[in-house]
Amino acid sequence: MVSKIEKVQLGNLRSAVEKEKKHRRMTEPRFTIQMDSRTKKITLSYSVPYDAGLDNKNNRIVKMKQTKMYLKNISVNDGEIIINNLQTYADEILKDINLKYKSIGNERDTLFHWMRVFTENLKRRGNIEISAATQRNDKNALTDLIDWCTQIKPKYLNIWNWTKDGRDVILEYFKYRQEIGGRPNKRGNRIQWSDSSVSSSYRRIRAHFNFIAENVDGFPPQLLNNLPIKKTKIITETFTSMEMNLILQFMDANKENPRWTWFFPMFKVLLETGMRVSEICSMKIRNVDIDDRKCKIVGKGKKERWVYFKSNALWEIIQKQIYDDKKGIRTDTDYIFWSTYSQQQNGRWYKVENKLNPISSNGLSAKTKKMFRELRLNEKLSTHATRRYFITEMLKKTDGNIPLVAQLVGQNSWDVVRLYTKNVVDNSKELNVGLFD
Repeated sequence: MVSKIEKVQLGNLRSAVEKEKKHRRMTEPRFTIQMDSRTKKITLSYSVPYDAGLDNKNNRIVKMKQTKMYLKNISVNDGEIIINNLQTYADEILKDINLKYKSIGNERDTLFHWMRVFTENLKRRGNIEISAATQRNDKNALTDLIDWCTQIKPKYLNIWNWTKDGRDVILEYFKYRQEIGGRPNKRGNRIQWSDSSVSSSYRRIRAHFNFIAENVDGFPPQLLNNLPIKKTKIITETFTSMEMNLILQFMDANKENPRWTWFFPMFKVLLETGMRVSEICSMKIRNVDIDDRKCKIVGKGKKERWVYFKSNALWEIIQKQIYDDKKGIRTDTDYIFWSTYSQQQNGRWYKVENKLNPISSNGLSAKTKKMFRELRLNEKLSTHATRRYFITEMLKKTDGNIPLVAQLVGQNSWDVVRLYTKNVVDNSKELNVGLFD
């Protein structure tokens, strides 16, 4: 608490400071003298700007909030010291305010400003909404470019400098990342970028600069289009017949093993449906059509499609998940595959469950990799190989019906599915000359 005597002393100090401000004609910055009620030290209270988001025209909204500068070892009785250092305090406050303005990035000609405009709103153009994953990955790519510019090419933090030789700069950036590497990891090592990393980053950065051109008068359109960047080859290879036999043999041998009981059903569903990992983890009981044995899922771009469980073995897996012990539809969880795993303690296995949350995509992918390592399969295989396997096998079963398979896996482009036809061979055809038969 501030005593009455201290309040009087504080009032006298404020009057002396205001008198000195007028004498020096100090109109900016505005600040007031305060006293910390606990330490009884003097503070200078003033307003600083902060970022309050964007308005509907993508302009930065700047608001003000109060902050304090604590004067070290200065009490209410040190009026003379405060008066003598008044200009120094004012300069420090102005410096702080200016730094806060710069950190907001409200200038429309900065790369940082347009990165935020591009990544802070899920609806960039009209009412078309991008996914949260796209938003997150775009921000990561642009943040890395800005970090590189800050260290290597600071003049290119201004978007207008890109209009002169920006194409050369972006190529230099990618060359640096492939030769020197990206930001150091936890061990301090720089990981050199692969061609696919460059290709992915290029697509996102190119889209960002095209977005700037759409929103800034005079900025050149298609500034970074058609650069000599190696396109990423779409991987279509999946399990060989030998690898699939090893997997089936492993699942049969370990079907009662508590380490794998939660994992095998999900892995089987992935193989039989071609779903993405994120899709199977987010499947909900309420979206199951019991009569038609199918489930509505939300795929990339929030596009809905049906996944079918026509196989009796597959439908049996789903039934075990959606029905409780009394043969009623579950109401204790929303998810078909809720969070569950087995934990060993004192030689015994215990099931750990959280029915409020689904099994995580990372957990499912990590378990898949663990199985592949135990079987010593190709190190490049991942959970996504189950999707490739489904596409390849369904093309065989449907005599190459590309539109149907594309629909089943939620792939917009038939061209992507068409790439898998190179792996499809009709076994009814003669594939050898037959000279020695």
